Amino acid sequence: MILITGANGHLGGATIDFLLKKNPNLKIKALVRSEEKGKKLKNERIEFAVGDYLDYGSLVNAMKDVETLLLISSSTIGDRHAQHVNAIKAAKQAGVKHIVYTSVLKGSPGSKFTAANDHVKTENDLKSSGINYTIMRNTYYADFLPDIIGNAIESGVIYYSAGNAKINFAARRDMAEANAVVISDVTNHQNKIYEMTSGKAYTFTDIAEILSSITSKEIKYTDVPIEALKENIVKAGMPNEVAELMASIAESMKVGEFDYCDTALEKLLGRKPVDLKAFLKSVYQK
Repeated sequence: MILITGANGHLGGATIDFLLKKNPNLKIKALVRSEEKGKKLKNERIEFAVGDYLDYGSLVNAMKDVETLLLISSSTIGDRHAQHVNAIKAAKQAGVKHIVYTSVLKGSPGSKFTAANDHVKTENDLKSSGINYTIMRNTYYADFLPDIIGNAIESGVIYYSAGNAKINFAARRDMAEANAVVISDVTNHQNKIYEMTSGKAYTFTDIAEILSSITSKEIKYTDVPIEALKENIVKAGMPNEVAELMASIAESMKVGEFDYCDTALEKLLGRKPVDLKAFLKSVYQK
């Protein structure tokens, strides 16, 4: 039995889709926070368990008869590591044999990305748990890029705070498919760490040029101070802690933390990952 956490999310849901395609007879359990959310994922081949990272008892119950766990990192700000600790301890108590964990590219406690330290701590917890593991260190999702681009197609300007650094973006569905590949045959991925990237990194100036080519409109990139970025996020209605997190992502990009390419994703997929140019065409080409 395989348990997928974050089953209602984009990454968890896509991973389940790929697992169902690749392994018709696979037994899959999906962790959801409520019965109502489970109904939205209704599939006769999926068993549902209601639970929450903050509810230890619910995790232990959900992990009964589970051999492999996909632990998708929590999106909750503030107590992310504590939630991961709960999940790992519950897996240990339930007898889970292998945990696949979604971390961050080249995770380091010195990262400008504020969530990176939670990922580093969780990776260390996994390594000392005695449970076999595979760590999928994901780069920044290309799927989030349209949020950064905003109304640039209309205004002609992308405003962001990544300087002139190159950034590697990869499609979330490629990462989900890679999750499914690993989960389908964990014996070949025991205690391994994969840096999950596409094949090429781009600056935001490059991205503006790509968009100009796709839309036949002149689009430029303007670098703005980090503090201005935070202020704009708050003005858009986001809480301060979210603004801090989002600004830390931009800071980590600006110092080159996402300027990295690895072949792990390509090898797992057995093909080239979707390039950012192709991804942007799928979003913006009419």
